Amino acid sequence: MTMFDKPVQRLVLVMILLLAAGLPSSGLAQEGAGDAQAIRAELRDLQQSLTQLREQAMAENPALERRQQAFQDQVLSRMRDEGVEPRKSIRRLQDISRQLQAGEVAESERRGLMTEYQEMRSEVMAARRVAMQDQKIIDAEASLRSEMLAAMREQDADAPAMIERFENLRRELAESRGRQAQ
Repeated sequence: MTMFDKPVQRLVLVMILLLAAGLPSSGLAQEGAGDAQAIRAELRDLQQSLTQLREQAMAENPALERRQQAFQDQVLSRMRDEGVEPRKSIRRLQDISRQLQAGEVAESERRGLMTEYQEMRSEVMAARRVAMQDQKIIDAEASLRSEMLAAMREQDADAPAMIERFENLRRELAESRGRQAQ
């Protein structure tokens, strides 16, 4: 592992959590709650298995690890082109989140922190959306994904099926949330 792995993994995890934070967590009807819980549990299990496969593939393929780092740097650079300092912004979002979760913030300060959080999150996500629409990044991501899948398949022949199942479950959960929101 390189010295960048932990901060980059943390950055990716925070980005995922930020995306998830925008989704309602209790938007399913009571009758569908059991199904949703089962789907979430299976998603967690699949995510854990896929993460482990990915880490094994990266450990055995240093060139792939370097390519992933280069891709992440390319995305972050493109986000900076949009006027956002992603690492700095995400650190600030984490700080705000910790302050709010600690519960030791006055109500007036809490409102200000929540506003700052929402605005900064929106800026980061908008910059990320623009970056991910850049053709060079799209091409680099497709190439990296293909190489990663091949490396994961070497670790476990069922990796492609696991990924497909994960994506299907994620879509199913999102659709059930969408139906409930209507």
